[in-house]
Amino acid sequence: MTRRILVSYLLMTLLILAMLTVPLGLTFAARERDRLFTAIERDARVLGAESDDAFESSDFSSLPSLVRRYVAETGGRVVMVDAVGRSVVDSSSLSGPSRQFSSRPEIAAALAGRFSSGARTSATLGASIAYVAIPIRHEGEVLGAVRVSYPSTTVDSRTRGVWVQLVSLDAIVLAVVATAGWFVARGLGRPIQRLESAADSLASGDLGARLPVAKGPADLVRVTTTFNTMAARLQTLVESQRSFLADASHQLRTPLTALRLRIDAVADSGGAPSDDLLAAMAEVDRLAELVDALLSLARLDASAGEIVGVDVGAVVAERVATWLPLAEERDLGLTVDDRSEGAVADVVDGGLEQILDNLIANAADHAPPHSAVVVSVTATGDGVAVAVTDEGPGVTDAHLGRMFDRFWRGPNAVDGGSGLGLPIVLRLAEASGGGVTARLRPEGGLVVEVRLRRSPLGMPVVRRTPGR
Repeated sequence: MTRRILVSYLLMTLLILAMLTVPLGLTFAARERDRLFTAIERDARVLGAESDDAFESSDFSSLPSLVRRYVAETGGRVVMVDAVGRSVVDSSSLSGPSRQFSSRPEIAAALAGRFSSGARTSATLGASIAYVAIPIRHEGEVLGAVRVSYPSTTVDSRTRGVWVQLVSLDAIVLAVVATAGWFVARGLGRPIQRLESAADSLASGDLGARLPVAKGPADLVRVTTTFNTMAARLQTLVESQRSFLADASHQLRTPLTALRLRIDAVADSGGAPSDDLLAAMAEVDRLAELVDALLSLARLDASAGEIVGVDVGAVVAERVATWLPLAEERDLGLTVDDRSEGAVADVVDGGLEQILDNLIANAADHAPPHSAVVVSVTATGDGVAVAVTDEGPGVTDAHLGRMFDRFWRGPNAVDGGSGLGLPIVLRLAEASGGGVTARLRPEGGLVVEVRLRRSPLGMPVVRRTPGR
């Protein structure tokens, strides 16, 4: 949160600085260029005025010393030509022979009586130059011209200096904004971080998580108060649900147990029980099973319990051994295919046993005699898969998507089922951080596979509560 606020401050500042710096930089660069050309023009006019007498008398002997003094002070180049464009003095070669400069566009313009300034590439020097050329007149007659020039690097250097100063100033502003913004962002982000931490605690099952109501912006105080009110109401609702479960567990089971005892007493006192009495006993058993399943789902919805690391292969072997007598009684082959290599998975405490009991019971209810029920365990890269395969009639493709709906029972469901076994499996798997899928076997039957996360500890141990 602090980082995002700080980045937004810096981006906004950078945008404002760009909107200010670019126009200022272009304006200052143009002004610096104008200042340079103004200075060159001034120097050229001064040189022209001081050499006016020499051109009038055609005695150029004093010009080399004048040009030498100027070049020593400024570093520019000075060329003076007569009326036909032949040099009378050239600072680059004061003692050299005379050269013809009439082909230079600025010299030609000056000899024609026009002022000329600008920048061009010199074919002789092979570089770009900035120049000013002015005519030397006497009584309206052009006697010659003077050109003062500098390498364009001089203009570029001054322009670059303006940009460096502006960019440096921008960097200082950004540093100041970053420093001040960090303190402001921390002040703004700290309440949000506390809210996020409290929300995580609440989501993890700590229903007593609350935020301190501190002084601050009115919006923040309202959010804090609203969060605390929501958490208090949620705590009240969950505690009410838990109280209801505790009461319902006692209030529903007690009359059902008493009813079953009375029916058993009636059955024992009158000889062979009638069909109606047997049906009543079956319905009481079904109702007791339904109540137990509903209470299990309600407990899972209220609180899934602790997450533990369990040896999946060992739990599967223990539950299969428990169900083996019933399988033999129904003439079913119940076997284990363990390829887990001792893999440890994260699961709700006691959840894997419930998952296996529901899946094996479901398979045993639907598998025909003399068929096989296989419980397989496979370790994958980061998980463990437990699958129960049967050779029963299965379901249609259209029914596969409804198998985990609460109270849904397929067309081949056995009498007395509650329709809550597979939903309990799904809820336990999701509470453990895994999932469940069901698929049809090509040769007939159904495969229900539960995927669990492999425990990073690699050993069976109680680890944490969900969400922690």
